[in-house]
Amino acid sequence: MRRRGAILLLAWISAFAWLGCNALLGIESAVFEPDGGASALDTGRPNDEDGASGDASDASSSDASDAADVIVHPCTNTFIDTFNCGACGHDCLGGVCSAGRCEPVVIANEPGEPKAIAVDGTHVYWTNAKTGDVRRAPIAGGATQTLFDGPTGTDLGIGLVRSGPDVYFTIGDADGGVFRCPATGCGAGGPLPVVAPLDSPQFVGLADGGVLLFSEGAFDGRVGRCTLPCTSGPDFVAGPESFPKYVGSASGAVYWSTLIPAQGNLRAVLDGASPATTLVSGPSVQQIETRDDEVIFAARGSGMKALPRDGGTVRRLYEQQTQTDRFAIDGTVVYFSDTVSVGRMLSCDVAGCGDAGTTIASTQSRPYAVVVDKTSIYWTNLGDGNAGSIVRLAK
Repeated sequence: MRRRGAILLLAWISAFAWLGCNALLGIESAVFEPDGGASALDTGRPNDEDGASGDASDASSSDASDAADVIVHPCTNTFIDTFNCGACGHDCLGGVCSAGRCEPVVIANEPGEPKAIAVDGTHVYWTNAKTGDVRRAPIAGGATQTLFDGPTGTDLGIGLVRSGPDVYFTIGDADGGVFRCPATGCGAGGPLPVVAPLDSPQFVGLADGGVLLFSEGAFDGRVGRCTLPCTSGPDFVAGPESFPKYVGSASGAVYWSTLIPAQGNLRAVLDGASPATTLVSGPSVQQIETRDDEVIFAARGSGMKALPRDGGTVRRLYEQQTQTDRFAIDGTVVYFSDTVSVGRMLSCDVAGCGDAGTTIASTQSRPYAVVVDKTSIYWTNLGDGNAGSIVRLAK
Protein backbone atom coordinates (compact mmCIF):
# COMPACT_ATOMS: atom_id res chain seq x y z
CA MET A 1 0.00 0.00 0.00
CA ARG A 2 2.87 2.42 0.85
CA ARG A 3 4.55 1.64 -2.49
CA ARG A 4 1.26 2.18 -4.36
CA GLY A 5 0.66 5.51 -2.59
CA ALA A 6 4.15 6.68 -3.41
CA ILE A 7 3.63 5.83 -7.09
CA LEU A 8 0.36 7.81 -7.22
CA LEU A 9 1.99 10.78 -5.44
CA LEU A 10 4.82 10.79 -8.00
CA ALA A 11 2.25 10.62 -10.83
CA TRP A 12 0.41 13.65 -9.45
CA ILE A 13 3.65 15.62 -8.98
CA SER A 14 4.77 14.79 -12.53
CA ALA A 15 1.40 15.72 -13.99
CA PHE A 16 1.24 19.10 -12.31
CA ALA A 17 4.86 19.78 -13.21
CA TRP A 18 3.95 19.09 -16.87
CA LEU A 19 0.95 21.42 -16.68
CA GLY A 20 3.09 24.08 -15.02
CA CYS A 21 5.71 23.91 -17.78
CA ASN A 22 3.02 24.32 -20.43
CA ALA A 23 1.61 27.32 -18.58
CA LEU A 24 5.06 28.92 -18.54
CA LEU A 25 5.40 28.24 -22.27
CA GLY A 26 2.00 29.83 -22.95
CA ILE A 27 0.27 26.55 -23.94
CA GLU A 28 -2.81 27.26 -21.83
CA SER A 29 -5.14 24.74 -23.47
CA ALA A 30 -2.96 21.69 -22.89
CA VAL A 31 -4.83 18.86 -21.13
CA PHE A 32 -4.53 15.11 -20.80
CA GLU A 33 -6.66 13.19 -23.32
CA PRO A 34 -8.67 10.27 -21.87
CA ASP A 35 -8.01 6.81 -23.32
CA GLY A 36 -9.76 6.26 -26.64
CA GLY A 37 -9.45 9.88 -27.74
CA ALA A 38 -12.64 11.10 -26.01
CA SER A 39 -13.37 14.74 -26.70
CA ALA A 40 -14.78 17.38 -24.37
CA LEU A 41 -18.21 16.69 -25.83
CA ASP A 42 -18.15 13.00 -24.91
CA THR A 43 -20.17 12.14 -21.83
CA GLY A 44 -19.29 8.46 -21.44
CA ARG A 45 -16.96 7.34 -18.69
CA PRO A 46 -14.94 4.09 -18.53
CA ASN A 47 -16.93 1.27 -16.94
CA ASP A 48 -15.51 -0.50 -13.90
CA GLU A 49 -14.31 -4.03 -14.61
CA ASP A 50 -16.19 -6.80 -12.81
CA GLY A 51 -14.38 -9.46 -10.82
CA ALA A 52 -11.19 -7.52 -10.16
CA SER A 53 -8.66 -9.77 -8.45
CA GLY A 54 -7.23 -7.01 -6.34
CA ASP A 55 -3.61 -7.70 -7.36
CA ALA A 56 -1.13 -4.89 -7.76
CA SER A 57 -1.39 -4.61 -11.57
CA ASP A 58 -5.20 -4.32 -11.62
CA ALA A 59 -5.26 -1.79 -8.79
CA SER A 60 -2.60 0.48 -10.29
CA SER A 61 -4.34 0.45 -13.68
CA SER A 62 -7.67 1.50 -12.16
CA ASP A 63 -6.11 4.18 -9.99
CA ALA A 64 -4.18 5.61 -12.93
CA SER A 65 -7.39 5.93 -14.98
CA ASP A 66 -9.20 7.68 -12.13
CA ALA A 67 -6.26 9.99 -11.53
CA ALA A 68 -6.15 10.95 -15.23
CA ASP A 69 -9.88 11.77 -15.14
CA VAL A 70 -9.39 14.03 -12.13
CA ILE A 71 -6.42 15.79 -13.72
CA VAL A 72 -8.36 16.55 -16.91
CA HIS A 73 -11.51 17.85 -15.21
CA PRO A 74 -11.01 18.17 -11.45
CA CYS A 75 -14.28 18.82 -9.60
CA THR A 76 -13.48 21.93 -7.58
CA ASN A 77 -16.28 24.42 -8.23
CA THR A 78 -19.66 23.08 -9.41
CA PHE A 79 -20.97 26.66 -9.52
CA ILE A 80 -19.03 27.63 -12.66
CA ASP A 81 -17.19 24.51 -13.92
CA THR A 82 -18.51 23.54 -17.36
CA PHE A 83 -17.39 19.91 -16.83
CA ASN A 84 -18.80 19.64 -13.32
CA CYS A 85 -21.81 21.93 -13.39
CA GLY A 86 -24.18 21.64 -10.45
CA ALA A 87 -22.66 18.25 -9.60
CA CYS A 88 -19.36 16.46 -10.16
CA GLY A 89 -19.33 14.82 -13.58
CA HIS A 90 -22.22 16.86 -15.04
CA ASP A 91 -20.80 18.10 -18.35
CA CYS A 92 -22.35 21.12 -20.10
CA LEU A 93 -21.17 19.68 -23.45
CA GLY A 94 -19.62 22.92 -24.62
CA GLY A 95 -22.02 25.23 -22.80
CA VAL A 96 -21.19 27.73 -20.09
CA CYS A 97 -21.89 26.80 -16.45
CA SER A 98 -23.56 29.69 -14.63
CA ALA A 99 -24.68 29.46 -11.00
CA GLY A 100 -24.53 25.67 -11.18
CA ARG A 101 -26.70 25.40 -14.31
CA CYS A 102 -25.70 24.74 -17.91
CA GLU A 103 -26.45 27.41 -20.48
CA PRO A 104 -27.66 26.51 -24.00
CA VAL A 105 -25.30 26.29 -26.95
CA VAL A 106 -26.21 27.52 -30.45
CA ILE A 107 -25.46 24.73 -32.92
CA ALA A 108 -26.40 26.85 -35.94
CA ASN A 109 -27.69 30.34 -36.65
CA GLU A 110 -30.34 29.96 -39.32
CA PRO A 111 -31.55 32.81 -41.53
CA GLY A 112 -35.27 32.38 -42.08
CA GLU A 113 -37.51 30.46 -39.71
CA PRO A 114 -36.26 27.01 -38.57
CA LYS A 115 -39.28 24.98 -37.54
CA ALA A 116 -39.46 21.17 -37.30
CA ILE A 117 -36.48 19.35 -35.78
CA ALA A 118 -35.03 15.82 -35.52
CA VAL A 119 -31.80 14.34 -34.19
CA ASP A 120 -29.68 11.22 -34.59
CA GLY A 121 -26.34 10.14 -33.12
CA THR A 122 -24.26 12.68 -35.05
CA HIS A 123 -26.46 15.44 -36.49
CA VAL A 124 -29.44 17.63 -35.80
CA TYR A 125 -31.90 18.24 -38.68
CA TRP A 126 -34.47 20.96 -39.27
CA THR A 127 -36.80 22.50 -41.82
CA ASN A 128 -36.80 26.19 -42.70
CA ALA A 129 -40.31 27.59 -43.14
CA LYS A 130 -39.15 30.67 -45.07
CA THR A 131 -36.39 29.38 -47.32
CA GLY A 132 -38.06 26.03 -48.08
CA ASP A 133 -34.94 24.04 -47.15
CA VAL A 134 -34.17 20.93 -45.11
CA ARG A 135 -30.82 21.30 -43.39
CA ARG A 136 -28.55 19.67 -40.84
CA ALA A 137 -25.45 20.39 -38.74
CA PRO A 138 -23.14 18.23 -36.60
CA ILE A 139 -24.22 18.02 -32.95
CA ALA A 140 -20.65 18.73 -31.89
CA GLY A 141 -20.58 21.88 -34.04
CA GLY A 142 -19.51 22.46 -37.62
CA ALA A 143 -20.68 23.55 -41.03
CA THR A 144 -24.37 23.47 -41.92
CA GLN A 145 -25.39 21.31 -44.89
CA THR A 146 -28.48 21.72 -47.08
CA LEU A 147 -30.16 18.37 -47.75
CA PHE A 148 -33.06 19.72 -49.82
CA ASP A 149 -32.87 23.13 -51.47
CA GLY A 150 -36.53 23.91 -52.07
CA PRO A 151 -37.90 27.06 -53.67
CA THR A 152 -38.28 29.98 -51.26
CA GLY A 153 -41.54 29.68 -49.37
CA THR A 154 -42.02 25.94 -49.97
CA ASP A 155 -44.45 24.70 -47.31
CA LEU A 156 -42.54 22.00 -45.43
CA GLY A 157 -45.19 21.58 -42.75
CA ILE A 158 -44.59 21.05 -39.05
CA GLY A 159 -43.02 17.58 -38.92
CA LEU A 160 -39.66 15.95 -39.57
CA VAL A 161 -38.65 12.30 -39.08
CA ARG A 162 -35.18 10.76 -39.05
CA SER A 163 -35.40 6.97 -39.55
CA GLY A 164 -33.11 4.37 -41.11
CA PRO A 165 -30.92 5.98 -43.79
CA ASP A 166 -33.44 8.72 -44.54
CA VAL A 167 -35.10 11.90 -43.36
CA TYR A 168 -38.86 12.31 -44.00
CA PHE A 169 -40.77 15.58 -44.43
CA THR A 170 -43.87 16.99 -46.11
CA ILE A 171 -44.11 19.29 -49.11
CA GLY A 172 -47.40 21.15 -49.28
CA ASP A 173 -47.71 22.26 -52.90
CA ALA A 174 -49.98 21.08 -55.72
CA ASP A 175 -48.07 17.79 -55.86
CA GLY A 176 -47.81 17.60 -52.09
CA GLY A 177 -47.12 14.59 -49.96
CA VAL A 178 -44.64 12.93 -47.64
CA PHE A 179 -41.16 12.71 -49.17
CA ARG A 180 -37.81 11.29 -48.15
CA CYS A 181 -34.15 11.98 -48.82
CA PRO A 182 -30.98 10.27 -47.65
CA ALA A 183 -29.78 11.86 -44.43
CA THR A 184 -26.65 12.92 -46.31
CA GLY A 185 -28.64 14.90 -48.89
CA CYS A 186 -31.25 14.53 -51.61
CA GLY A 187 -28.81 14.74 -54.51
CA ALA A 188 -29.62 15.74 -58.07
CA GLY A 189 -32.71 13.52 -58.19
CA GLY A 190 -34.43 15.46 -55.44
CA PRO A 191 -36.71 14.03 -52.74
CA LEU A 192 -38.55 10.76 -53.38
CA PRO A 193 -42.31 10.41 -52.74
CA VAL A 194 -43.39 8.17 -49.87
CA VAL A 195 -47.11 9.04 -49.65
CA ALA A 196 -48.43 11.25 -52.46
CA PRO A 197 -50.49 13.01 -53.56
CA LEU A 198 -51.81 14.60 -50.36
CA ASP A 199 -53.85 17.78 -49.95
CA SER A 200 -51.86 20.34 -47.97
CA PRO A 201 -49.90 17.85 -45.83
CA GLN A 202 -48.88 19.32 -42.50
CA PHE A 203 -47.52 16.80 -40.05
CA VAL A 204 -45.33 13.73 -40.32
CA GLY A 205 -44.30 11.69 -37.28
CA LEU A 206 -43.16 8.22 -36.32
CA ALA A 207 -44.90 5.80 -33.95
CA ASP A 208 -43.73 2.48 -32.54
CA GLY A 209 -43.09 -0.27 -35.06
CA GLY A 210 -41.93 2.12 -37.77
CA VAL A 211 -45.45 3.47 -38.39
CA LEU A 212 -45.39 6.77 -40.23
CA LEU A 213 -48.19 9.17 -39.25
CA PHE A 214 -49.35 12.12 -41.35
CA SER A 215 -52.17 14.62 -41.78
CA GLU A 216 -53.70 16.77 -44.52
CA GLY A 217 -54.13 20.31 -43.25
CA ALA A 218 -57.21 21.03 -45.35
CA PHE A 219 -60.84 21.84 -44.52
CA ASP A 220 -61.74 18.24 -45.42
CA GLY A 221 -58.36 16.73 -44.62
CA ARG A 222 -57.51 13.15 -43.77
CA VAL A 223 -55.41 11.43 -41.12
CA GLY A 224 -53.30 8.52 -42.31
CA ARG A 225 -50.56 6.06 -41.48
CA CYS A 226 -48.35 3.47 -43.16
CA THR A 227 -45.56 1.17 -42.07
CA LEU A 228 -42.19 2.16 -43.48
CA PRO A 229 -41.14 1.91 -46.27
CA CYS A 230 -44.87 2.40 -47.05
CA THR A 231 -44.76 0.36 -50.25
CA SER A 232 -48.24 -1.03 -49.54
CA GLY A 233 -49.78 2.43 -49.58
CA PRO A 234 -51.42 4.50 -46.84
CA ASP A 235 -54.22 3.61 -44.46
CA PHE A 236 -56.50 6.61 -44.02
CA VAL A 237 -58.02 6.17 -40.55
CA ALA A 238 -60.13 9.36 -40.55
CA GLY A 239 -61.55 11.97 -42.89
CA PRO A 240 -62.90 14.32 -43.81
CA GLU A 241 -61.68 16.22 -40.72
CA SER A 242 -61.57 19.98 -40.15
CA PHE A 243 -57.92 20.92 -40.66
CA PRO A 244 -56.27 17.98 -38.86
CA LYS A 245 -52.81 18.88 -37.65
CA TYR A 246 -50.74 16.87 -35.13
CA VAL A 247 -51.07 13.08 -34.96
CA GLY A 248 -50.13 10.49 -32.32
CA SER A 249 -50.66 6.75 -32.00
CA ALA A 250 -50.42 3.87 -29.53
CA SER A 251 -51.65 0.26 -29.50
CA GLY A 252 -53.64 0.69 -32.71
CA ALA A 253 -55.42 3.87 -31.59
CA VAL A 254 -54.78 7.08 -33.51
CA TYR A 255 -55.16 10.58 -32.04
CA TRP A 256 -55.10 13.94 -33.80
CA SER A 257 -55.87 17.61 -33.29
CA THR A 258 -58.31 19.63 -35.39
CA LEU A 259 -58.65 23.37 -35.83
CA ILE A 260 -62.45 23.59 -35.72
CA PRO A 261 -65.06 23.56 -34.29
CA ALA A 262 -64.83 25.07 -30.79
CA GLN A 263 -61.29 26.43 -31.27
CA GLY A 264 -59.80 23.00 -31.68
CA ASN A 265 -60.31 19.43 -30.55
CA LEU A 266 -58.54 16.23 -29.63
CA ARG A 267 -60.05 13.49 -31.75
CA ALA A 268 -59.38 9.75 -31.93
CA VAL A 269 -60.09 6.41 -33.54
CA LEU A 270 -59.60 4.15 -30.54
CA ASP A 271 -59.54 0.66 -32.04
CA GLY A 272 -58.79 1.22 -35.71
CA ALA A 273 -62.33 0.33 -36.78
CA SER A 274 -64.82 2.51 -34.89
CA PRO A 275 -65.85 6.00 -36.05
CA ALA A 276 -63.81 9.00 -34.93
CA THR A 277 -64.76 10.44 -31.57
CA THR A 278 -63.98 13.73 -29.80
CA LEU A 279 -62.10 13.24 -26.54
CA VAL A 280 -61.50 16.92 -25.73
CA SER A 281 -63.32 19.93 -27.17
CA GLY A 282 -62.50 23.60 -26.76
CA PRO A 283 -58.78 24.17 -26.06
CA SER A 284 -56.40 24.84 -28.90
CA VAL A 285 -54.88 21.35 -29.01
CA GLN A 286 -51.43 21.16 -30.55
CA GLN A 287 -48.83 18.37 -30.36
CA ILE A 288 -50.03 14.96 -29.13
CA GLU A 289 -47.98 12.12 -27.63
CA THR A 290 -48.86 8.91 -25.78
CA ARG A 291 -47.16 7.64 -22.64
CA ASP A 292 -48.20 4.60 -20.63
CA ASP A 293 -52.00 4.76 -20.39
CA GLU A 294 -52.36 8.49 -21.13
CA VAL A 295 -52.47 10.93 -24.03
CA ILE A 296 -50.38 14.03 -23.31
CA PHE A 297 -50.99 17.18 -25.30
CA ALA A 298 -50.13 20.86 -25.48
CA ALA A 299 -53.06 23.26 -25.22
CA ARG A 300 -51.98 26.63 -26.54
CA GLY A 301 -52.73 29.29 -23.93
CA SER A 302 -53.47 26.85 -21.12
CA GLY A 303 -50.35 24.75 -20.58
CA MET A 304 -49.74 21.01 -20.73
CA LYS A 305 -52.49 18.44 -20.19
CA ALA A 306 -53.17 14.70 -20.15
CA LEU A 307 -56.14 12.34 -20.15
CA PRO A 308 -56.73 8.57 -20.28
CA ARG A 309 -56.24 7.02 -23.72
CA ASP A 310 -59.91 6.15 -24.09
CA GLY A 311 -61.08 9.56 -22.83
CA GLY A 312 -62.13 10.84 -19.44
CA THR A 313 -61.11 13.57 -17.03
CA VAL A 314 -58.41 15.94 -18.26
CA ARG A 315 -55.43 16.22 -15.94
CA ARG A 316 -53.30 19.34 -15.87
CA LEU A 317 -49.55 18.91 -15.91
CA TYR A 318 -48.62 22.58 -16.09
CA GLU A 319 -51.29 25.21 -15.53
CA GLN A 320 -49.76 28.56 -16.44
CA GLN A 321 -50.87 30.21 -19.65
CA THR A 322 -48.05 29.49 -22.06
CA GLN A 323 -47.92 29.78 -25.83
CA THR A 324 -47.01 26.11 -26.11
CA ASP A 325 -47.22 24.13 -29.34
CA ARG A 326 -44.44 21.58 -29.00
CA PHE A 327 -42.86 19.35 -26.36
CA ALA A 328 -40.75 16.21 -25.89
CA ILE A 329 -41.15 13.48 -23.28
CA ASP A 330 -38.02 11.97 -21.77
CA GLY A 331 -38.78 9.29 -19.20
CA THR A 332 -40.65 11.05 -16.39
CA VAL A 333 -39.90 14.58 -17.62
CA VAL A 334 -41.59 16.65 -20.29
CA TYR A 335 -39.72 19.55 -21.93
CA PHE A 336 -41.77 22.24 -23.66
CA SER A 337 -41.49 25.67 -25.24
CA ASP A 338 -43.18 28.96 -24.53
CA THR A 339 -43.31 30.49 -28.01
CA VAL A 340 -43.36 34.22 -27.36
CA SER A 341 -40.99 36.87 -28.72
CA VAL A 342 -38.70 36.51 -25.70
CA GLY A 343 -39.58 32.95 -24.86
CA ARG A 344 -38.28 30.23 -22.61
CA MET A 345 -37.89 26.48 -22.39
CA LEU A 346 -39.40 24.67 -19.42
CA SER A 347 -39.45 21.24 -17.84
CA CYS A 348 -42.08 19.52 -15.73
CA ASP A 349 -42.54 16.10 -14.18
CA VAL A 350 -45.05 14.05 -16.19
CA ALA A 351 -46.90 13.47 -12.91
CA GLY A 352 -47.59 17.21 -12.86
CA CYS A 353 -46.00 20.37 -11.51
CA GLY A 354 -48.88 22.88 -11.30
CA ASP A 355 -47.40 26.34 -11.71
CA ALA A 356 -43.99 25.19 -10.51
CA GLY A 357 -42.41 24.19 -13.81
CA THR A 358 -38.65 24.73 -14.10
CA THR A 359 -37.30 27.27 -16.57
CA ILE A 360 -34.28 25.61 -18.17
CA ALA A 361 -33.52 28.38 -20.69
CA SER A 362 -34.73 31.97 -20.90
CA THR A 363 -34.44 34.87 -23.37
CA GLN A 364 -34.98 32.54 -26.32
CA SER A 365 -36.33 33.98 -29.56
CA ARG A 366 -39.68 32.24 -30.10
CA PRO A 367 -38.62 28.68 -29.17
CA TYR A 368 -40.72 26.09 -30.98
CA ALA A 369 -40.07 22.40 -31.77
CA VAL A 370 -38.29 20.22 -29.19
CA VAL A 371 -36.49 16.84 -29.31
CA VAL A 372 -34.25 14.97 -26.87
CA ASP A 373 -31.55 12.32 -26.95
CA LYS A 374 -29.58 10.61 -24.17
CA THR A 375 -27.56 13.67 -23.23
CA SER A 376 -29.30 16.81 -24.44
CA ILE A 377 -32.43 18.80 -25.27
CA TYR A 378 -32.61 20.45 -28.71
CA TRP A 379 -35.01 23.05 -30.02
CA THR A 380 -35.57 25.50 -32.84
CA ASN A 381 -35.85 29.22 -32.25
CA LEU A 382 -38.13 30.67 -34.90
CA GLY A 383 -36.50 34.03 -34.32
CA ASP A 384 -37.66 37.46 -35.41
CA GLY A 385 -37.17 38.29 -39.05
CA ASN A 386 -34.17 36.26 -40.19
CA ALA A 387 -32.62 35.48 -36.82
CA GLY A 388 -33.56 31.86 -36.14
CA SER A 389 -31.29 29.30 -34.49
CA ILE A 390 -30.84 25.65 -33.54
CA VAL A 391 -30.00 25.21 -29.86
CA ARG A 392 -28.67 22.42 -27.63
CA LEU A 393 -28.76 22.18 -23.83
CA ALA A 394 -27.13 19.44 -21.74
CA LYS A 395 -29.65 17.66 -19.51
